[in-house]
Amino acid sequence: MFHHCRNVSYFMPHFMPHSLIRSTEPTTQARDAAPSFAPHPWVKGGHAQTIGGWLLGGGRLGLEVETLSIDLGDGDHLCVLESIPRGWRVGEPAAVLIHGLAGSAGAPYLIRFANRLHAMGVRVVRMNLRGAGEGFGLARRIYHAGRSADVRTVVDWLADRARGSPIAVAGFSLGASLALKLAAEAAERPAAGLDCILAANPPIDLLACARRMQEPENFVYDRNFVRWLRGEVVKLHRRFPDLGAVDLQGVRSVYTFDDLYTAPRNGFASADDYYQRSSAGPLAPRIALAGLVVHAADDPFIPVEAFRSVAFPANVDFELCAHGGHLGYISRTPWRGDRRWLEARLADWLCRRWGLGG
Repeated sequence: MFHHCRNVSYFMPHFMPHSLIRSTEPTTQARDAAPSFAPHPWVKGGHAQTIGGWLLGGGRLGLEVETLSIDLGDGDHLCVLESIPRGWRVGEPAAVLIHGLAGSAGAPYLIRFANRLHAMGVRVVRMNLRGAGEGFGLARRIYHAGRSADVRTVVDWLADRARGSPIAVAGFSLGASLALKLAAEAAERPAAGLDCILAANPPIDLLACARRMQEPENFVYDRNFVRWLRGEVVKLHRRFPDLGAVDLQGVRSVYTFDDLYTAPRNGFASADDYYQRSSAGPLAPRIALAGLVVHAADDPFIPVEAFRSVAFPANVDFELCAHGGHLGYISRTPWRGDRRWLEARLADWLCRRWGLGG
């Protein structure tokens, strides 16, 4: 299913107070009152929403957390953070949350969504992708857009601990692509307990995203991602000296990084081969699970044009907002407690699917 979200035009703010985000509006509203997204007048346009959403953060965890390690079966482990609501019983809903590139289980958007789900009575597992966050040093390999098997391992692990519970996998950015890839693969090889998927701003066509990142207006994003990637590789090779020497000082783009490091280190012939074999777009028609995909047409580095060739099945709701940036979605009006429309929309969809109060 394909839905449009309303939106308006561009403006780059000079000042955005933290009070813009919070609201005293009640968190319970009519279940059928899911508003379309309209941006806050101080934060219009894709870059403003993207940067504003990042600067304002707003992710303060108020949950009890247990940190756990999961064996990936190839010598690597990853770290997950689990929060179980008081009174939660086996058979009640659970969710696995996946961060994006340069993120971790501590990403503000993951924390905000975890808080919402926990308040709804959902058992929440925030996943650090391989080597990320608290999982650094537990894995000799890096995460990438093709490692949907790692997500499956976490889902299987949770399904074993929460037998009979419906499990949602919710991914953001790169994590959204992994969620979609797993959902497509589950059509032929079901994942235990997996009930539905949610995907926010997925890089549905990795090559198109890499090319868009190299455009002049996205120079800052590309350079920041590359700086972070190079730093992570340096740390990894210091932690595991037997991985060998690596020199990425000349790398200036995500595409070049993937061509010189991600691809050869993970069995791909080139960046183009990695992108072709790992992009979720061509796999979307296979998805048999219920799902929600949310994207913004003004996302600076995930081009909306890539979605025109993606055939989402009728069981997957695709909501395309005119504005929202990359994981920004700072709303003109509060909804369900604050102006963070994205997390509220994802939670609302799960409320409807699982018949929960919200």
